[in-house]
Amino acid sequence: MLLMGQVNFRKITTNKERYIMNNIKTMLVALIAIFALSTSSFAGSIGVGIAGHQIGISADGTETPGGTETGTENSVKSATAGNQAFVGSYFLEYNFGDSERFTLGVDVIPGSAKINNKTLTRVDGASGDSNDTAGTKGAQATIENHNSYYAEFVVGKGIYLKAAMVQLDVKTQDTTTGTGTFGAYGDTSIDGTTYAIGQKGLIGSNGFYKIEGYTTDYDKINLTQSGASTTGTSTNSSLTANLDVVGAAFRVGLKF
Repeated sequence: MLLMGQVNFRKITTNKERYIMNNIKTMLVALIAIFALSTSSFAGSIGVGIAGHQIGISADGTETPGGTETGTENSVKSATAGNQAFVGSYFLEYNFGDSERFTLGVDVIPGSAKINNKTLTRVDGASGDSNDTAGTKGAQATIENHNSYYAEFVVGKGIYLKAAMVQLDVKTQDTTTGTGTFGAYGDTSIDGTTYAIGQKGLIGSNGFYKIEGYTTDYDKINLTQSGASTTGTSTNSSLTANLDVVGAAFRVGLKF
């Protein structure tokens, strides 16, 4: 969490919603593969390439204690966090038709980025708090394994609009100087939606470039802690949080 000494985000979703989204992503990847293996039968082209992204990460959240608080807080229950990072990605796409105005693609960012530019801390001065035994708690998290399944439409003169379904993992990096039991939220995966506008053009006979700006909104997270201290009046705490990313990307690739 970006608050109280534990860092994490999680989307609470039904099995049906997850099943539908996974089916859509599987169908999109399969569709791209079908056209990629059938270029002699369909007008259009395959595009493969790499990209560099400059991103701004912002997050806010609130943790609600589940019991009595007796420690000295060095961070607040409601907090914001943010960071700037440069990450790389690779992509595969299919451009439809002779004019290639419609594109379906998959973009993968295999690297990671920290949610906050510094570790947030708090001090629990006594055992029996609502989520920890005594000690100094540190909170940080990274976003990793970002996958984007996108559609683009050229509106004119190389300018395109883009929408994508995205999914990423959030990995916690919590620390504590205390001994004994302390609560944690664990790692998870979350979904979101990206909207972008960009400009693309040709490089030589079969090279191409894209320059785009985008924003990604992730679903609101509601999460309950596990593993809290069992001493005193301690119970598990709960968390609500939001994560957003804005970025710019430069892409280069080859058409086949």
